[in-house]
Amino acid sequence: MLRRVLVAAALAARAPAFGLVAASLVVACGGGGKEAKKPRPKKPKGDAVGALAAARAAAKAGDLETAHAKYTEAGQARPDVAITEEHVKFLLENALPDKAVLVAKGYYEANPADGKGGFLYANALIGAGDFATAIEVTENLIALDEKSAAGYEARGRAKILASLLDEGVEDLRKAVELDPKNATYLTSLGSGLHQAKKPDEAALQLRAAIELDPENARALRLLGTVRREQFETQESVSWLIKATKADATDPEAWFQLAVSQNDLGDNLEAETSAQKATALAPSVSRYWYVYGEMLRINKKSDDAIGAYRRAIEAKPPHPKAAGKLAKVLYESGKSAEAEVFLTELLQTDRDNADLYYNLGFAYAAQKKYRLGIEALEKYLELASKDDGLRKSAMDEIKALKRKLK
Repeated sequence: MLRRVLVAAALAARAPAFGLVAASLVVACGGGGKEAKKPRPKKPKGDAVGALAAARAAAKAGDLETAHAKYTEAGQARPDVAITEEHVKFLLENALPDKAVLVAKGYYEANPADGKGGFLYANALIGAGDFATAIEVTENLIALDEKSAAGYEARGRAKILASLLDEGVEDLRKAVELDPKNATYLTSLGSGLHQAKKPDEAALQLRAAIELDPENARALRLLGTVRREQFETQESVSWLIKATKADATDPEAWFQLAVSQNDLGDNLEAETSAQKATALAPSVSRYWYVYGEMLRINKKSDDAIGAYRRAIEAKPPHPKAAGKLAKVLYESGKSAEAEVFLTELLQTDRDNADLYYNLGFAYAAQKKYRLGIEALEKYLELASKDDGLRKSAMDEIKALKRKLK
């Protein structure tokens, strides 16, 4: 099943921590004891409305540089949390997390009394994978208001992503306790429970979120994913279809739908869903990998080769894409090309068991039986004991040894 090949990559914290600065009124006094006159704040210059419209148009056209510049111009013309929030969301959705953090941090530091700025900064940090700093920022938000459900929810999400699962779930439970009718918090708790390997309770919380907000695309997607993991694949597909209808622009919903459709054997439908995921998020390697898998299963070798190449070219590349590309090559009669491709990769990635596995079959297809045996034995040496390919490798070794006699 394709879900078995999905690998969650942990993101390390990258930025230094910044504390939340509490606002205070400072009165400067002159020598005579009179209150000094405060300078009038300068009025922002520029056309915020025009710049914002230009930013949205550039974003729609895919001109990321111009969109970023215009969003910056709009924010300077009208320092407003709504503009900054839209700007940060645009940057995160287009894989520009470092810029998103800088924009959010700029607003946060310029408006220390605006709690929304603190949450915006924390969410940008979470989106950028800097969970340690996000936890510090949210801890300060909670210190300012011990009954801040939003603070506990944000800190809980950051802790879950930092693999502090028990602490994260505890924070998310606290958020729901403080605001039990908030569908967003229930969804985050369901997600945290899912990450903590508690699918039964996760499903309950997600159903509660959907009951409050039937168009909650994130909750629908997560419930579909959880139900697949509970081996209710048909129901999983149903929830995931609802998720894609609630938000047709969410690539993860299309990706999860492709995985569930594949589990049901609906591989043509899965191919279509995976293709939509790659169209919406062309820089995500696992989307291209699963799209390649569907194309390979559906006997579209040339298209599969192209998809696997995209999975390899993405940053970071999918760890199994190279092996599957080689598999398509040798299965479509291009075993020599597969051999060259794999041996070149092994020069810099000598401990990749998957490459040796496919190299063994590439050799076998060219009747290089002894080399095939050596490659497959190297795979067995490097692969984990529970790797699902071990049996087929051992069977192939036996078959090749018989051919040598």
